[in-house]
Amino acid sequence: MSLTLGKGLALVGSSGVPRGEHAAPCYELELLTRDEAAEAFARVDTAIFPIGATEQHGHHLPLGTDNFLARDLALRLARRVGAVVLPALPIGYSWVWRDIPGTVSIDQALVKNIIKDAARSLYRSSRIRRFIVISGHGANSSAMKYAVRELADEIPVRCFHFTYPGLKQTAARHADTPLWEGMVHACELETSWMLAVRPDLVDMSKAVREYPQTPLTQGYHHSSVPMGALSQSGVFGDATAASAKKGEVMLEELVDYMVQVLDACDGFGQ
Repeated sequence: MSLTLGKGLALVGSSGVPRGEHAAPCYELELLTRDEAAEAFARVDTAIFPIGATEQHGHHLPLGTDNFLARDLALRLARRVGAVVLPALPIGYSWVWRDIPGTVSIDQALVKNIIKDAARSLYRSSRIRRFIVISGHGANSSAMKYAVRELADEIPVRCFHFTYPGLKQTAARHADTPLWEGMVHACELETSWMLAVRPDLVDMSKAVREYPQTPLTQGYHHSSVPMGALSQSGVFGDATAASAKKGEVMLEELVDYMVQVLDACDGFGQ
């Protein structure tokens, strides 16, 4: 995404889609100089922190899938509400894939503390008033929730956390195949989102359909059985049913949901 700082408009989206003059000011922090950062935070009081993971997503998607999706959702939301988008945290809690080559996992407590440190830093340096964490990786959710709750007692910043909010509703409207155990991983949904965001990194010739059903399936929910022990392909659902068109519609609906939450909570806790 490129930005004319003086206008404060996100002229080009992360997927290369031109944005109109109604876009809110959207800044990518890592691209700014210190002077541009000061100007950006003088114009907007919201920071968005995308966090993801580096882990397997089948044979057809890259290990960084969760990072690409978190960053894209952060930029889409920033163009709606006006915000500075932080660089994405590219690793998270990925214990369930710890035996698969390429997996990088960090402890949940560390994820929580990174989120809190980022918020406290930006409050001190830039006087943010709203801090939004968007995860592309479900296993980060607990760390996000507790980070936001603890920050509420520490700094005067309204904090929010989102991991594909409104997912069940948008899946019911647009998905052609069911979710595996209500979860999303390298399936129709996640593959569709990546086709909308980074089609150059998706190899649909390697996409497969797999709904793991083994004696260990129920044990996954109630024990230390990892997802890596359940699936042969690393896909949990039907990746072959994915399309960029569905992905784009669903991503926009997820952002609509986030905007509704932010609007509903406007003023709460101030």
